[in-house]
Amino acid sequence: MTILESEAAAIPSWDEVRKLYQTLLAPGVTKYGKFTPSIDEIISQFQEQSIGDFTTTYTIIDGECSDSVDLTIKVRKTLDSPCSLSAGADNSITLTESEALEIPSWDEVRKLYLSLLDEGVSRQGTFDPSIANINSQFQNQRLGDFTTTYTIVEGDCSDTVNLTVTVVEDTPNCSTVDAGPDNMIILEESVAAAIPSWDEVRKLYLSLLAPGVSRLGTFDPGIQELINSFQAHSLGDFTTTYTLSEGECTDSVELTVRVIQDNQNTPTCVLK
Repeated sequence: MTILESEAAAIPSWDEVRKLYQTLLAPGVTKYGKFTPSIDEIISQFQEQSIGDFTTTYTIIDGECSDSVDLTIKVRKTLDSPCSLSAGADNSITLTESEALEIPSWDEVRKLYLSLLDEGVSRQGTFDPSIANINSQFQNQRLGDFTTTYTIVEGDCSDTVNLTVTVVEDTPNCSTVDAGPDNMIILEESVAAAIPSWDEVRKLYLSLLAPGVSRLGTFDPGIQELINSFQAHSLGDFTTTYTLSEGECTDSVELTVRVIQDNQNTPTCVLK
């Protein structure tokens, strides 16, 4: 026999449990047999774990003869039924934090979750946790998965589906952070050697930036490292990566001073 948990819990006494098991016996079988485990033990099992199969072996004895049968009561939260009711498939949507914050009302949050339902599924179901609780969760912790179980009921039939709104961090708009194109200047060795100070070297590299590019970026390698490289070997390309940062956004450009030998009949020029 299969019964609901609520029905099992409502059986009022030891004797009614015994009678329930006896109803499983075939007609004409004596009701004076022995239960193993006993009815008391069956009740104790149910009190410890109310869902499951509760089986006892019922034995009758007549002189030297005996016979036994297994009797089982299956306790379930819900009973299997031929219901064809369907709440559809689990579904989810991902929003950025700013998109989630722009949702204007409780009703619009409800509509968002309902939009995740399959076509044709009733919109008259219930949410657990409720939409109000989902809103409270979001106020306390804006990022993460916000899942509710949506249940539809029709007569004795019901079905559920999990609906999830995932809120993620906004992707920063980095289009305004622009360090411009790579650039290079060619100097003769004597001209490079005549640059009087660290600050003038820095100004030389900054002059290679496109108009409007911020001068508050960083050099890698730094200006002093470039000067040290030049002092160790005065000819060649001395390139630094200039980086602009704004929040989580960055952009970089390569700036190069190419130093050549004097008297190469090559004018000092900036390549744009």
